[in-house]
This record gives sequence, structure tokens and C-alpha cells, in this order.
Amino acid sequence: MGNKKKIGCVIAYTEGHNNYGTSLQGYAMLKKIQQLGYEVEVIHYAKQLSTIQKIKFVANAIRAGEWKSIVARLTAKRTLKNYPQYAAGIAKRTKAVNAYKAKKLLPLFHTYVGYDALHKGSLNYDAVVVGSDQVWTPMSLPNKFFNLLFVDDSVHKIAYASSFGVSEIPSFQRKETGLYLDRFYRIGVREERGKEIVEELSHQKATVVADPTLLLTREEWEAEISDARPNESEPYIFCYFLGTNQEARKAANKLRKQTGYKIITIRHMDEYVPEDEQFGDEAPYNVDPNDFVKYISKAAYVCTDSFHCTVFSILFHRQFMTFYRFAEGSKTGRNSRINSLFDLFELQERLYKGDINKITNPIDYNSVDEKLSELRKESIYFLNECLAF
Repeated sequence: MGNKKKIGCVIAYTEGHNNYGTSLQGYAMLKKIQQLGYEVEVIHYAKQLSTIQKIKFVANAIRAGEWKSIVARLTAKRTLKNYPQYAAGIAKRTKAVNAYKAKKLLPLFHTYVGYDALHKGSLNYDAVVVGSDQVWTPMSLPNKFFNLLFVDDSVHKIAYASSFGVSEIPSFQRKETGLYLDRFYRIGVREERGKEIVEELSHQKATVVADPTLLLTREEWEAEISDARPNESEPYIFCYFLGTNQEARKAANKLRKQTGYKIITIRHMDEYVPEDEQFGDEAPYNVDPNDFVKYISKAAYVCTDSFHCTVFSILFHRQFMTFYRFAEGSKTGRNSRINSLFDLFELQERLYKGDINKITNPIDYNSVDEKLSELRKESIYFLNECLAF
């Protein structure tokens, strides 16, 4: 291994999954570990699941209240077949995102085929870091991957900005969740609610840290997107909606009417939304993660229900409005990370409460930048301290 510690990194990665935030936070995590002077490798798990294991996975998802995710997976192929124009667009997006991954992520991949190889492979590393994103959702528990149950007891296990994604852990999973949390050396989470869950269910203490995308400065991201394709000459409203909330679309259209600015939107990210075929003036598909960031960075206004779109709106000092993607109070909803982000930066007014006109209210970005600078400093210190054991 030489003098450098070798760090294994578990990031949110799914074949053919085109969520931009997932790719960007994974890249930022790897880049920051390298900047801190460590050798890093992405642990890629090629599952070999038996029929019984697949059945258990589905049963767990249903018990955890994630049945909608199962339904979405089962209907996705049929939707592609029924809407050939949509399928062609998704193929373009997948090609663009895959090209980004091939350049930024895949060179660091080490693939382990099957669970036995994965477990033995954990011994190749001085430490294994899981981070970040919604890696600890109740649906992921049986895979023994993101919770690092595959990692040998002798290897340091570190969580950086990991998120449970939900506000409550299902009762039937609480004991198992506490057991895997107790195996960690250090735990950094992305939300205050995540910290509470860790400390409720385990003997561990948790630290709230910045999402990996926030560990890189605005200047570093500007360098990353310098050759990205979008180069709009006229003002526009950038809309990025992962959910189906039609109120969000209506509010964006009201802003369009009031400003006269066109809407550029990226359609059908998590699922096919029929109404979105009539929404937006431009809806490009040939968009990779850096193009996505550049669209945000140059927008006059940003309307979104996405955590990472909100993060980049803040980084690039945009006038933006964020909409809830899930019903308030839902135990399986994933609004807590948005709430935590706005609490950190005192930006609660940017959460849509029925009046889109508030998007024009000035944001004190001097104050935001001060808070962000301090959070970034503390988070990098936490990560470096975890790795420097």
C-alpha cells in the first residue's frame, strides 16, 4: 500500500440510473478524499442474489412502506415500450450520463462479484467510507452493502453525510439498524433528524456534516463545468422536478407569465410524468451532470423539488424556490434533508408556501456564504480526522 492509506469508498451508484445529484455527490466525495492525500477506490458490488434473497428484498421493501419504489421498477420497462419518444429521450440522457461516469467515476471502480468476494475485498482497505446520499433507506437494509455489514470487523468503517432518507425507521428494523450503526468508527450524517436516529438507536454519537457537493467551492465547480454545453444567451427559468407535484408546475408557469422568461426543464427524471409533455419551452435530454450544474448556474430563476438542485442554486447564488416533493408528516417522505439544509443557512423563506412571487425576494448571500464556509471547514476537518486514525 505504500505510505498512503488506501480508502475504499461506497457511493450511491446504480447502473442506468441518471439522477444528477447522485453522480455529482459521488464525484465530489472521491475528489475531496484525494485532495486530503489518500488513495481512493470505489467499491462496486455486482450482486449474485438467489431467488429467495430477491423475495426477501421485495418483502422488506413492502414492510418498510417502499412499495411504490417496487411498483415503479416493475412498470418502468412497460412505460418505455408504450412511449417510444420518451424512450428515445431517456436513451440520450443515459448516454450523456454514462459518458460522465466513464470519465469521472469508473476509472476508480473495483468490482467485486458476489458477497463472499465483497467481504474478502474489504480487507484491501485501511478504511471503508460510505457516503453520501440516501444510502440508509429502510429498503436498503437487507443488501448489507451501504450499511457496511460486508466490511470485516478489523477495518475502520466511516459514514460521511449518510442519510436515512426518512424521518422514522420502521419498528421491525430498529434493532438491526442499531446493530450496524454500532460497528462504525465514526458517523457523519447529512441531517439533524439523521443524527437523532443514530443516537436513538445505537450507542454512537453522530455529527451533522455538509453534503459532499458543498465540500468543493463555487470556484472548483466553475472549473468543472467550464466546458459544459449549455450556453444560453437569454434569461430563463430552470425547472427540475423529480416528483409529480402539479402545484409546482403551475407556480413555475405563473412565474413564466409574469417575467416573460422561457422555461427550460428536464423531464421524467424519476418516472414518466404525462403532464410534463406539455410543460416547459425547452426540455433537453442530452444533458450530463456538469450540463445540469451549468443550467442552474446561469438561470435567472430556479424552481425545484430536488435537494442537489437546491444545493447548487445556493452555491451559485441563484434566486430559487424549492417545493416539497413528499407530503408533510409522511414517515416515508424525504423532506427532512431540505428542512435541515434551510435551517443551516436560514433560508426557510425559499420553501414554497403558496406564493411564487417570493422567489424575487433578495437573498443575503453574504450571510449564507459565511455559514457555508464554516460548515465546509468543520466538515473537512471531520472527514480528515476520521481518515487520520
